[in-house]
Amino acid sequence: LAYGSFPQEESDIDNFLSFYRMVPNEVHQYMAIISLLRHFGWTWTGLFVTDDDGGENFLQALEPMLYQHGICSAFTQRMEKIARFDMVGEIFDMLDRYYVGVTNDKANAFIVYGDSLTLTWLRSVMYLRDPENKESASFRKVWIMTTPIDFVLLSFQKSWDLELFQGAISFTIHSKKVLKFNEFLQIIKPYWNPDDSFLKDFWEQAFDCPFPDLLMQDIETCTGEEKLECLPGHVFEMDMTGHSYSIHNAVYVVAHALHALYSYRSKQRAMVGGKRFELQDLQPWQ
Repeated sequence: LAYGSFPQEESDIDNFLSFYRMVPNEVHQYMAIISLLRHFGWTWTGLFVTDDDGGENFLQALEPMLYQHGICSAFTQRMEKIARFDMVGEIFDMLDRYYVGVTNDKANAFIVYGDSLTLTWLRSVMYLRDPENKESASFRKVWIMTTPIDFVLLSFQKSWDLELFQGAISFTIHSKKVLKFNEFLQIIKPYWNPDDSFLKDFWEQAFDCPFPDLLMQDIETCTGEEKLECLPGHVFEMDMTGHSYSIHNAVYVVAHALHALYSYRSKQRAMVGGKRFELQDLQPWQ
């Protein structure tokens, strides 16, 4: 059970005979992108994709569709998911390589395929290349974001803006307001469960402050009383996003499935010859 539109590896098909996703097939999104490009006459595009299997699957599916409808690709820029550079020269080479694509004169629109960190990574690259956003503001390109992408920046990017992506068109995953979810976010505290380090780590990253430590002096630390609703919207979204809603539904699906499985087996148990007998004929999809 996948909570996102992750590609299923061919080698896993035999191992997972019953494979389900909590979101629609991505093919529908590709068709929508083609319709959008044709409607506005954007016949030259630039493609930014993550350098992984998901990005390759995206290109294999979309590029033939672009060709069939007379839409040309001015360039394809693969983006590293996690970049590690040992030399300063490598960083500047990467910045120049990305900038060549962004400043391409032919492309009317940029199509970006990736995940929730893609926008963070792309914005970081643009910031390092053009900190004052002087050149970027003049690009006047239409950015088309695919569903896995969220407009979220990390805590150290709080002071940055998303002006570069103003007017972007973003495909989103269906979401729905979950009862009491917003109220829960307003009262949550990082010290609720001392054995769970996730909340503490999240808190330090979101508010860009460490929790008190004996070795720390003259450093502003987290108090634990910070309010999530005070964070900028591009750092933390108080409403449930499409990704979160998919995870929420996936958890409930698993819970209901386990409950149904337990109930089914409980009803089928019988005593045969003084021994407990339990049916084991459930199919994987059940």
